[in-house]
Amino acid sequence: MDGGTLSEKLEEETKAPRMRPVQKSLCVLMVLMASLAFLYLHVWSPKPYSTVDLRHRPGRTPEQLLSDHLLVPEKKYAHIAFRIKEEILELLPKNSCKCEVEPSMNFPLQKQLFGHIYSLEFANAFSPSELPEINSRRKQEYRSYQQRSHSPSDQLLIVRANSPLEYPVQGVEVRPLRTILIPGLSLQAAERALYQVNLTATMGTFDVAAEVEGVKVEGEGGMQLIMSGSQLDNLNRQMQFVTYTNTLFHPNTADTVQFSTDEHHASFIIRIRHAPTPKLYNPGPSSRGESGEYDISALVTIATKTFLRYDKLQTLISSIRKFYPTVTIIIADDSETPEHVQGPHIEQYFMPFGKVWRLAVGSLRHISESLLGSIVMCYLRATSSGVRLLK
Repeated sequence: MDGGTLSEKLEEETKAPRMRPVQKSLCVLMVLMASLAFLYLHVWSPKPYSTVDLRHRPGRTPEQLLSDHLLVPEKKYAHIAFRIKEEILELLPKNSCKCEVEPSMNFPLQKQLFGHIYSLEFANAFSPSELPEINSRRKQEYRSYQQRSHSPSDQLLIVRANSPLEYPVQGVEVRPLRTILIPGLSLQAAERALYQVNLTATMGTFDVAAEVEGVKVEGEGGMQLIMSGSQLDNLNRQMQFVTYTNTLFHPNTADTVQFSTDEHHASFIIRIRHAPTPKLYNPGPSSRGESGEYDISALVTIATKTFLRYDKLQTLISSIRKFYPTVTIIIADDSETPEHVQGPHIEQYFMPFGKVWRLAVGSLRHISESLLGSIVMCYLRATSSGVRLLK
């Protein structure tokens, strides 16, 4: 080996250790920059709305999702065995939400990475001495809301078997795209070799939350469900687990379900709608036997129009004053020879002869045409309306 070759080899060996630290530093810098870029994109990029699973939580057993009358039936069905279908039970509505924050470790940039997780206890806004009265007022307002909004048509009624079929005639309700158990299905037929019932829907599908021994079920997950068996008690037990799932979205409608066996046919309605949100008003703390500091007069003004017929106007005022003695009443009077109407919280305005009637008809016609146009274009904007003109 000559001297030139040996010197070149020594130079390469001395350069190699110098280059390795430079390469390592460059790799570390690239990894750090990539990590910072990923963190920046994760924190500042727009995030889609998150999805919340409202089904039962893992801590709840399937048995807790069924009511007691299904798990512990009446005596004639107590001996019948059944197998629960957990995938169907998960679809049934059940209040299993929790407003508690689980303890976790705190570390830097936790809020930027995962958001601010917290629960707000509204009761802490009041002192402990105020809570009993506030809860009492809230319960009273909720009872008043139920009296205003609920009607006898919302009550569940089961048609007993004058024909062999027994079914709910009203009161069955499901939220759009959700699942419920259909109550009250039963067959009361004479003894025979085989019993069979059919269920047919147009806006949803049927399934069973549990499978009963000795009953054959066909059409699960479809719009037509057929159940048959040689034992009537087993078939009736199976019908207690029938579920309905709405699949065609509509905010407020109904599905007509056909229920039949042999030559007997019946139909019932499943109402599909979002449950109305309660509107509760705070009447304020009561004192000295009074109802509270809530004053409807500050929120409501009654406007009416009169043309002659002052006796009818006085009847209206007396009726209003019976329940709302301090509510302001505004009277628009376009009579040819007007009479003065006096009283507390009454404002009377005189208009040219016959002017108010023509203005009212023209305005209502324009409003009605605009409203009807909106309703025809899209049913989601309004569900109902009505305009009535009284001469």
